[in-house]
Amino acid sequence: MPGGHEFNSFIIALYNVAGPGQDVDPEAEERLKKLSRDVGIKVMVSLSCTMCPEAVIAAQKAAALSEHVRAEMIDLQHYPELKEKYRIMSVPCIVVNDRDVYFGKKNFAEMVELLETTL
Repeated sequence: MPGGHEFNSFIIALYNVAGPGQDVDPEAEERLKKLSRDVGIKVMVSLSCTMCPEAVIAAQKAAALSEHVRAEMIDLQHYPELKEKYRIMSVPCIVVNDRDVYFGKKNFAEMVELLETTL
């Protein structure tokens, strides 16, 4: 169960999947829908991070809008081995396809751009 700042991300994810959802940049949404291969996103967070929710929400929204995107949020406190594996020094840390590692807050359009460039 999410806690800390990620509780809001959890509620917004429910809203995006089961409700009308948040509005997103139409151009970014169109670019997302053009993805033709599957992509996995792991957003590594700390529950005390104030920048992590935006990256989590962006990844979850991308997954809600595209059948090719799978997103998960991981609290690094419970998975220290991932911190070592991906050499994570700060959060949010976004890992795409278990290969490409990015740091910093990302909005929806920036998340779509990451997905386009890592394919």
